[in-house]
Amino acid sequence: MVGVLLEAGAFTRAADFYHTRWTSENGLGAVFDLQQSPEGYLWLTTSRGVVRFDGVRFQTVSAATFGAVDTNEIDSVYHAPSGGVWLTTMSAGLLFWKDGKLTAFPDRRCTPTRKMGRLVEDREGTLWVQNAAGLFRHRGSVCEPVGAREGYPGGFASGILVDRAGTLWVKTRIGPLLFLPRGQTKFQVSRYGDGTSASYAFLHEAPDGTVWMSDEHGLRRVAGKDGAPALAAPSAKPSRFGDFTFAPDGTLWAVASRGVQRFDHPERWATPQAEETAPGEVYTPREGLSSDAAWKVLVDREGSVWVATNSGLDRLRRNRFTTPALPAAPEREFSIAAGEAGSVWTGNGGMPLIRIDADGSRASFPETRETLTVRRDHHGAIWSAGAGESFLWRLTAHGPAPLHYPDESLDGVVAVATDRNHDPWITTRSGKAYRLTEGAWVNQNQALGKKPGVIGAMTDDESGNVWLAFSDRVAEWDGAAYHVFPGNDRNVSETTMSVRHERVWLGGPGGIQLLQRGRFYTMRWKDPELPGRVSGVVETRSGDLWVNGFSGVAHVAAEELRKWLRDPVSPVAAEHFDELDGLPGLSAEKIPEPSAVEGTDGRIWFATTKGVAWLDPATLEQHRNRIPPPVLVSAVTANGKIYAAGKDLVLPAYTENLEIDYTALSLAMAERVLFRYRLDGVDRGWQEAGTRRQAYYTKLHPGPYQFRVMACNPDGVWNETGALLEFAVTPAWFQTVWFRAVCAACAMAALWLLYRLRARQIVAGINARFAERLAERNLLAQELHDTLLQGFLSASMQVHVARDRLPDDSPVKPILTRSLDLMRQVIEEGRSALRTIRATNALSPNLEEALVQVNQEMNGGADPVDFRLIVEGRKKPLNPLVRDEIYRIGREALTNAFRHAAAQRVEIELEYGDGFRLLVRDDGGGLEQEALRATGNGRGLPAMRERAARIGARLKVLSKPLAGTEVSLSVPGAIAYQVGPSSGPAGLAGGPEGLPYVTRR
Repeated sequence: MVGVLLEAGAFTRAADFYHTRWTSENGLGAVFDLQQSPEGYLWLTTSRGVVRFDGVRFQTVSAATFGAVDTNEIDSVYHAPSGGVWLTTMSAGLLFWKDGKLTAFPDRRCTPTRKMGRLVEDREGTLWVQNAAGLFRHRGSVCEPVGAREGYPGGFASGILVDRAGTLWVKTRIGPLLFLPRGQTKFQVSRYGDGTSASYAFLHEAPDGTVWMSDEHGLRRVAGKDGAPALAAPSAKPSRFGDFTFAPDGTLWAVASRGVQRFDHPERWATPQAEETAPGEVYTPREGLSSDAAWKVLVDREGSVWVATNSGLDRLRRNRFTTPALPAAPEREFSIAAGEAGSVWTGNGGMPLIRIDADGSRASFPETRETLTVRRDHHGAIWSAGAGESFLWRLTAHGPAPLHYPDESLDGVVAVATDRNHDPWITTRSGKAYRLTEGAWVNQNQALGKKPGVIGAMTDDESGNVWLAFSDRVAEWDGAAYHVFPGNDRNVSETTMSVRHERVWLGGPGGIQLLQRGRFYTMRWKDPELPGRVSGVVETRSGDLWVNGFSGVAHVAAEELRKWLRDPVSPVAAEHFDELDGLPGLSAEKIPEPSAVEGTDGRIWFATTKGVAWLDPATLEQHRNRIPPPVLVSAVTANGKIYAAGKDLVLPAYTENLEIDYTALSLAMAERVLFRYRLDGVDRGWQEAGTRRQAYYTKLHPGPYQFRVMACNPDGVWNETGALLEFAVTPAWFQTVWFRAVCAACAMAALWLLYRLRARQIVAGINARFAERLAERNLLAQELHDTLLQGFLSASMQVHVARDRLPDDSPVKPILTRSLDLMRQVIEEGRSALRTIRATNALSPNLEEALVQVNQEMNGGADPVDFRLIVEGRKKPLNPLVRDEIYRIGREALTNAFRHAAAQRVEIELEYGDGFRLLVRDDGGGLEQEALRATGNGRGLPAMRERAARIGARLKVLSKPLAGTEVSLSVPGAIAYQVGPSSGPAGLAGGPEGLPYVTRR
């Protein structure tokens, strides 16, 4: 028995919109009015006061004005097109908030009626007020009534509007509809819109420039533009509507008795008046609306529809996915396959096979009863498997035709394909693969090398090749033989696959892989959350890649996919869709598969646990939100205190904890708006904040800062200009420049004192060593005198006695005489040396003279060296011990120049300044680097360095082979010079004048 049930129930239009609501559970209460500010905020007049909404956070008017007004005093709000916010109070008239300043206008006549009363501003900045006592206008700071002089009959104005041309429209309560063109001073009477408006009338302009009105006489067009006729007389029993608005596409949304009603193409109506029976949809609490008592409907600049109701706020945002209506069934995974002419075939374990045609009508096949698998082979034939009158069906022109297979009552079919020989292939739940050839099913497990229980994935390509994928290999049946592509380290565990030309796409819990020309490539993703557990993958005819998984749908654009195919190592960028985009439920994790197919009309279909849904890529591109989200820094909190994020923001000293609140006014899907920010001078680069709307900093140093933030809407459009906040942190008293200057001065003074103390310590140490050496020398002199000299004297006396006893002609006597002369000379020289040792000054009587004597001692050859000694500065007395060491270092340098360097010129400089400096330079052969680096004890450079270190001096030797040598000795003044009168002869300080070789400067 084969039967087909046809149904004409196209799509459930309410499902075309994603619905979100905020009620008293969110602390909102009843909402009476909605407005969108030029920045993009929603301002709500509610039963709990006026609040501001950025799509994520509600903020009281008190918080929005940083405490400038009391929330309990504010009744309603109006955003002027010229900028600023008008606030209606209960007792204080109007308040105007702009640029952080609040201005009061206490004249109560220019206060609109409670909650529903309107304010409008014309092009000249005049404010028109709908007051219970009549119509008023507010210009500058003056409130004045509008009456007969302006052509207004007086009384309550039921409705007011300023259209895009600047014309003011006013509906009187009892009387005609009036209009005041821009630049004129007197109202004119409209031909249409006459009649009593006992309550409020609502006036709005359509996208085509026509003016519509809603009151007791219905919702109708009352002013035509560009030849569009208005309604001369409304119907006798019109449908009653409240406030209304137009979407950018011309759709009309109106408050109705049961909720909100949407009308398609009102410009096509034969009579320009709304009727409840006109084509459209009604949104009521049954469809999820928060209440059937609606007050206001607003379409924001991104196309989202907002509804103010007695219970809260509702948002209707058009879904990206369309969900066709299906019969009620248990929530089980759906199968899906593309049919002809844009149709799709589907079903699940609690539903028979169903065909959904392109127009939304559907046909079901009751004999299939339960559907486990639906497949389309490369010939276009539809196969279905499950439980019913048969377990495997092939759809023909006459309906489903059963096809039996082994153990069909025990082993369900999970995959179907057809090869190029027209032989059907099936894979069963138990992991068996069969091929129907010559009327018999042949098990292919052994030929495939399949392990028991492994199901894998199977599909056929456009050429009739059958592909089978397992965790360790992929096999291709070309109609005659298998071709196996091993891959033991792929880590994908394929559960689904599809083929487009030469590309075999494999998907599973491990992600996506591509098999192309015998090689496997694993796809890496820029978003680490993608793609999740994959149950469907399809490359479309346009070159896009669509992936359905347990975490939603991922889309890789064609250009991005081409880039990846050229460089499979690079990660791919993809956009993500889930339930926020209207995707019903989640896809199956494994069976049935595939969960994503491309329809013959280009739509992409996805199967989930709650039904099937389609997405049209062409429509998706047309409806993308290309508006960069406006970015604002809303507030700054420093140490718990909130500051307005305005110009010239200065934060107090000791700011330890800083929180910067920012927002982006993309309201359609605010929960997906992404942010990045940077605090110049603190952050090295842009900080990816995700959806977080706060930045936190601690322990900022005093000084100026610039905080930058950018945002990206859910369609990937970045506002790269973003928002800039400039602020400064005040320094504490100990962080000021003057305090640092004082600290620096104190530190320098302390260093100077330490230097002086250290210098004195060094001088004291040198003097102590000098006294110690002097005492040692005196002791040595005494001992030499008492021992050696006395011994020599005694010996000479004995020799003298012996000589005198010798006869005059003794040959020994002359020898003894010469010995006595030599001994007298030695004794005299010893006494002279002892006198020198006992002296309080160093060996050299005068430094310049001593150095000149070195030249005279060593520079007496046949070819004398050109010698020169230069004295710079006013001479000061040197410490004797220091002078002695300077002399010895200078002597060593001169010895090297005269005896070893083969120099032609030797020059000495003695510089008396804050410190003392000795400089010896020659033009000789220079020193090798090894000699310059020589260390240890002994003579030469090591001895010179040791002497310099002993007196706290700095020795520097510069030399290169064949380039001469320069020896520089620098002694700090506190060490070099005597303090107080010299301990030696006065001549030691100045020295004798007229020394040869000496030049003074």
